Amino acid sequence: MTIAPASPARRLGYPASLQGQLLASLLVPLWGLVLLAAAWRVLVVHQQLGQAQDARLHAALTALAQEIDGVSGNASVQASGGSRGAAQAAAGQLVVRIGAADGTWQAGERDWAAYPWPQSLSTPDVTHFYTSHLHGTVLRAAARRHAAPAGAVQGGSPQDAGPVLLQVGLPLIQRWPAAGTFLAGTSALVLAAAVALSLAAWAAVALAMRRLQRAVDTLGQPAPEGPPAEVPSELRALSLQVRAVYRSEHDWVDQQRRFLAEASHQLRTPMAVLRTQLQSAIDGTVAVREVLPQMLHTVDRATGLANQLLSLTKLEQIKRAGGLRPVDVRAAARDAVMELSPLIAAKRLDFSLDEAAVEAPADAVMLGELLRNLLANAIHHTPYGGRLGVLLRTGAAGPELVVWDEGPGVDDAVVPRLFQAFTATKGGVGLGLSICRQIAEAMGAAIQLYNRIDQGRIVGVDAVVAWGQGP
Repeated sequence: MTIAPASPARRLGYPASLQGQLLASLLVPLWGLVLLAAAWRVLVVHQQLGQAQDARLHAALTALAQEIDGVSGNASVQASGGSRGAAQAAAGQLVVRIGAADGTWQAGERDWAAYPWPQSLSTPDVTHFYTSHLHGTVLRAAARRHAAPAGAVQGGSPQDAGPVLLQVGLPLIQRWPAAGTFLAGTSALVLAAAVALSLAAWAAVALAMRRLQRAVDTLGQPAPEGPPAEVPSELRALSLQVRAVYRSEHDWVDQQRRFLAEASHQLRTPMAVLRTQLQSAIDGTVAVREVLPQMLHTVDRATGLANQLLSLTKLEQIKRAGGLRPVDVRAAARDAVMELSPLIAAKRLDFSLDEAAVEAPADAVMLGELLRNLLANAIHHTPYGGRLGVLLRTGAAGPELVVWDEGPGVDDAVVPRLFQAFTATKGGVGLGLSICRQIAEAMGAAIQLYNRIDQGRIVGVDAVVAWGQGP
């Protein structure tokens, strides 16, 4: 089973939808602050409750010492233990234990262990706080050494005056705030405000997403002409960009439609000529030896047109793929010359290739097609035994590629439509230079044809492709 790779948003941990991302960016910081405030509030209340509990334990020890001394009357601490002490601890009531200086129980909670560090109670009537346990309940306890008068403790054995160990305890859980305590007052207001802000944020994001959806619906049906679509100001740049892309695609579709119509017409012509030639051979009106070379020329013409149509299709695919990188123009020129060397040899042309190393931003396939078309055009127009070549140089704006020949030159009347499709000169189909211009523009270059003049007369044509001067 193949598992599709996670999208970039999923890999980075972002929500998959824009609405989720907006809500997360608003609510996560909000509730993060609420949690921080709640934690701070819990710590403050915990500190306050702890101080209050310690104060209560200290006061209980003082009252117990006074009761033992008889300030408030005879001592009334009775022996207790077992389930009663556990119930008191579970109910949050004060648990009391009185013991001798060595920790021996005298009164109060019998099951509660004596203070484990009696040596630290060297100073009388100084309260020491610690944590203890009673029947599974964790207690916050306080202990004090107190000098009691004789016979002060009831419920235990009468004793002479001497120090006693007083212990009181309350459940430790009381130091933490209950939910009701925490939700009261300011905390309740903060929580209510956070909930209200969350609902407001959700409503605002939902409203914005509805506006965005309406804008998307509007952008989904752009018009190439007319006023721009009514969209939020934040999407105005996107609207203009979509409009430009749509206009470009619309123009491209129209161009391709016209091109296909013209291509169909151009292909129909050689097919009609070929049919006529075949019919003449069948009828015997023209000798077979005469008609076969004509038919071969017609087939070559149709094949050349089909190849150039395929080149245009391939060019569109490469243009849409994009991604130009530096290409060795000299190596591309060598490959093109080697491919067309049979044509050069057939006309016994004197060919020269400049060896200067030049790199230009291009696509290797597109650059090869450009060179083949320019060279084929130069070979076609150069007379038998003439000269042609490729010159590589660095111009003021960037690299330049020059394909020169000794052809008859370009008529001024042809120059305005020289690079238009199906503007055929003698012996051509009118696509070569059109393909060259489209390739040059796709590579960010410009192409021009110049008559080369020597002593007032045209001695050839220079086809110049200059990078850095494209559209």
